[in-house]
Amino acid sequence: MRLKGIEPDSYTYGSLISGMCKEGRLEEASGLFDKMVEIGLVPNAVTHNTLIDGYCNKGDFKRAFSYRDEMVKKGIMPSVSTYNLLVHALFMEGRMGEADDMIKEMRKKGIIPDAITYNILINGYSRCGNAKKAFDLHNEMLSKGIEPTCVTHTSLIYVLSRRNRMKEADDLFEKILDQGVCPDVIMFNAMIDSHCANGNVEHALMLLKEMDRKSVPPDEVTFNTLMQGRCREGKVEEARMLLDEMKVQDEMLSIGFNPTLLTFNALIKCLCRNQDGDLAEELLKEMVNKGISPDDSTYLSLIKGIGNVDTLVEDNAS
Repeated sequence: MRLKGIEPDSYTYGSLISGMCKEGRLEEASGLFDKMVEIGLVPNAVTHNTLIDGYCNKGDFKRAFSYRDEMVKKGIMPSVSTYNLLVHALFMEGRMGEADDMIKEMRKKGIIPDAITYNILINGYSRCGNAKKAFDLHNEMLSKGIEPTCVTHTSLIYVLSRRNRMKEADDLFEKILDQGVCPDVIMFNAMIDSHCANGNVEHALMLLKEMDRKSVPPDEVTFNTLMQGRCREGKVEEARMLLDEMKVQDEMLSIGFNPTLLTFNALIKCLCRNQDGDLAEELLKEMVNKGISPDDSTYLSLIKGIGNVDTLVEDNAS
């Protein structure tokens, strides 16, 4: 650009800063920001938000808030996106009081929360188990004419399941279906995980069939959750049936991913616990053939279940 006599403008610098932040090159991005200011260019709200997001993700809140303060000094009004970034980061750090203060500041400045703001808040309160606050915010969303999204519903399902309120979680899920909303894989996984965690793997398997009816492809999390649910119950035959009857491994491959170390470890642990060492050894060989390296957990399960695995370790090492 410079060779052709074209000077970079604010958009040029903003794009470069955004790219650097995405690559985690925050110090370089900050340096470019300072250079931009030095030559008389004025960074806009988007450029400030990019740096705020980068430093929030890094956990450097001091730097993140310094860019927010700099915006204000320059007369650039922080947007709802600015506050969403800061509130989300504070919630992820468990700094609930500061997040609440940020929302109060936001409202005081006349900045109207959007669907993303509400989703951040509902998710944050759901994570800390505050179901009442999460549902109060959901009701506030509705009263303001803001439509809940799949993210909203997933957070509410999560908090209900963590409070062992599965009847309410099921009712909410059914209500979502009745409204014509098609749940995504994340919402289905939340429901499946909830039922497995509450000892109802059969219902979780019904949800897997519902995913098929709704043409929502299961992912790695779906299958691992179901397998661990069976293994947690100590039901080796049912765990094996998941592999045979559901053809889980073939289905996994057909949708573009393989069973993970977590999957194999859960099954091997279950089989060893039930003294089915031969099948556990077969699974170990299969995971090695798939390029998945056994870890300490894998071998610990085999040692407890089989006894001497020195020869097996040597065979796999070779």
